[in-house]
Amino acid sequence: MKIKINLKTKTSIALILMLTITIPLFAMPSTDGQTSAGKSATHAMLTVNPNPVGVGQPVMIVMWAGLLLPSASVTNDIRFHDYTLTITKPDGKIETMKWDIIQDTTSTQFTIYTPDQVGTYHFNFSYPDQVYTWNATAAMRQWTNHVYLGASKTATLTVQDEQLPEPISSYPLPTEYWTRPIEGQNTDWWSISSHWLGSGHPLHYNLATADAMYQPDGSAPNSAHVMWTKRIDEGGVVGGSFTGDEGEMYYSGSAYQPRFYNPIIMNGLIFYELPHMNSMSGGGYMCVDLHTGEEVWFNEKIGAETGWSVPSFGYLYSAHTENQHGAIPNGILFSNNFAVAYEPWTGKRVFNVTNVPSGTAVVGSQGEILRYQISIANRWLAQWNSSRLWTASTSAWVPDWNQTNGWVDASTSARYDWNVSIPTTIPTNTAPRGAIFDDVLFGSTSFTGFSGIGTPNPYTMWAISLKPESRGQLMWIKEYVAPPNNVTRMLRAIDPVNRVIIMLDKETFLFSGYSIDNGNHMWTTTLPENISDYAYFDSTHGSVFCTVANGRLYNSGFGGVLYAYDTANGNLLWTYGDNGETFGGLQTPWGNYPQFIANTADDKIFLFSGEHSPNTPLYKGLRVRAVNATTGEEIWTLLGSMGYPPRQWYPVADGFIVYHNMYDGQLYCIGKGPSSTIVTASPKVSARGSNVLVEGTVTDISPGTEQYVQASRFPHGVPAVSDASMGEWMEYVYMQKPRPTDVTGVTVELYVLDSNNNYRPIGTTTTDADGFFSYNWMPDIEGKYTVYARFEGTESFWPSHATTAFTVQSTEATPAPTEVPPSIADQYFIPAIVGLFVLIIIVLVLLVVMMFKKKE
Repeated sequence: MKIKINLKTKTSIALILMLTITIPLFAMPSTDGQTSAGKSATHAMLTVNPNPVGVGQPVMIVMWAGLLLPSASVTNDIRFHDYTLTITKPDGKIETMKWDIIQDTTSTQFTIYTPDQVGTYHFNFSYPDQVYTWNATAAMRQWTNHVYLGASKTATLTVQDEQLPEPISSYPLPTEYWTRPIEGQNTDWWSISSHWLGSGHPLHYNLATADAMYQPDGSAPNSAHVMWTKRIDEGGVVGGSFTGDEGEMYYSGSAYQPRFYNPIIMNGLIFYELPHMNSMSGGGYMCVDLHTGEEVWFNEKIGAETGWSVPSFGYLYSAHTENQHGAIPNGILFSNNFAVAYEPWTGKRVFNVTNVPSGTAVVGSQGEILRYQISIANRWLAQWNSSRLWTASTSAWVPDWNQTNGWVDASTSARYDWNVSIPTTIPTNTAPRGAIFDDVLFGSTSFTGFSGIGTPNPYTMWAISLKPESRGQLMWIKEYVAPPNNVTRMLRAIDPVNRVIIMLDKETFLFSGYSIDNGNHMWTTTLPENISDYAYFDSTHGSVFCTVANGRLYNSGFGGVLYAYDTANGNLLWTYGDNGETFGGLQTPWGNYPQFIANTADDKIFLFSGEHSPNTPLYKGLRVRAVNATTGEEIWTLLGSMGYPPRQWYPVADGFIVYHNMYDGQLYCIGKGPSSTIVTASPKVSARGSNVLVEGTVTDISPGTEQYVQASRFPHGVPAVSDASMGEWMEYVYMQKPRPTDVTGVTVELYVLDSNNNYRPIGTTTTDADGFFSYNWMPDIEGKYTVYARFEGTESFWPSHATTAFTVQSTEATPAPTEVPPSIADQYFIPAIVGLFVLIIIVLVLLVVMMFKKKE
């Protein structure tokens, strides 16, 4: 992701916004200020800011006349004229700026000036008498020939050597878990945030909705971490034996009844239709929080009752008028062809749109959907603008509708931006195929349908300019010879980066590139080595399994290999899958698992495997995959079966990808989640020279871990594991797969703040498969320690930290025993007593001996 910052542009825009909001502050001039009949005084105003300023730093100069000319509006040319600004530098040199016509209706003119000398600058703003010459309406004629007297104003600017601090362009990108709304000063967060506006929105497809596989904005997941799961239908193994087949599964929709058809993500909310029994539709319409999976609202009528059409795309438009600037809250959900409008926060039906013209759709500069409507037979080309369905007023941005009937008529001339003539040389048997906004409209002969064969011979292609300065002019038109041997040529994509029209010859599996600027042939690809005949399988022969992004063409299919080509020259850049990455062994008859492009986002290609109408039980080992779009390296994989393109959708927005897993009938949201770190230290009080044991846990606290099943299985929390182990671990946590035996944990860094107020590292440790870590450390000084355990985060988790404390006390030496002098009793009495007892014992022994002798 590249962060684009243009400070000069931002400054200019900020000034324009400041000026345009001043319109309500100015009143019509009154006769009270007239100095004589037909004359009115004016008051010149001049500001120069910031003041003071550093040399070489820009200042903004704003000048105005202090009033509005009568009837001045953006739709006419009633304006002040002949402003002059004279600048006298500190060295006496003079610069002069002039403006013949003041474009702003408020009489305001601005400019940015950069002083190059230290000292005092003098500014003089002046304008001559202004004669009111307009007379088109009665209101104007009241003032015709009225004179607004000229005026002048001076100001000074102090320029110093010391530089002012640079303005804040944005606060930093997030380093912790984030959700919407994004606080308005975090400007650069535009680069990581995004919306998935649906298959009916031209932001996400190239030539046809079958190619709705491109997300141009924001970030996308770099690991297989699951944020949450949500049941959308009964899925997985039925259970029991009465259904006939052992392990029979519930029908997952697959080709013609997909369970997750055309989801929309807008403002952090995901919208999708629920299935009803065997049908993909009829179960009502659901809105859930993208970050948590929690239900926001449910409307049982949408998609189930007549007149309540299912939303086809989301609509966000940034309106800039004299009185308001910014995207219109909360956006709109539109059903197909703008027919019904719904409010995204509530699901409330707002209005209908009728008579919407068909045409080639693109996205305009402010988010509006434009349609290029062409009549080759009648030689005209027009641009229909969806933003004109609304009317801007001083108080609101409201639908331009018939409120009695509740509809907006989209066919009136007010809905068009322009209408131009086109040349007569364009054949009427051709039609437009694609467009680039304000650039080019491309057309051609009609090619065969997806199951047809052969190519019209010859066939025609042409391009018409959409650039404002040459709009409607024919850029080129050419006839081309069809490829030999009845080969079927199909139009596949337009690459706006390298400006290439890309064709596929489906029987030979060769792509060709033609310049969109002149129609010349640029390149033809070479057939990749060892390509499987399964690459040609299916009546579409790969026609719906390719996409263009960032100057590269990607193609995949039943052959199980993803190919990446450079659209500048047709060279094969890399392949994924022909080195064993997608090999299926004995699991399937395909050799490699089929690989279909799910989405292209954040320089990643997301792939999935499936079939048109697979038998049950489904093949084992089907996976979702993320591949580096520049190098072809595998980033992550996760078990999951998603059916058959283009009837399943894989929206990417705000760093998450969401999909329906046919293995269990659940939605899976994949993305970077929050973590929690806990730390303790023991003993709390220890003696110097002894060890302290620091221990704790790092756990996954994503919303999915709080679901009943996961919370029951992991009452102490789901352990956080490494990115390398994430795929297998998520399969264990959410898919009832065996607990992996080779799980690696995450790194925890340990720091202390000691009693001398020194903050320092003491070691690094790694959690185990239970999320537990421990570290044995001997403190080196006495006093209180605060311990900081920091998990810096991974591609799977945002960082977290925790603290604890302990104390180290000093250890005093044990004193040597002191000798006590003997007492008199110890010296004399005790020995005497002991001697007396000894004498008595001796006497007794002698008496006993004598008694035994007498008996003898």
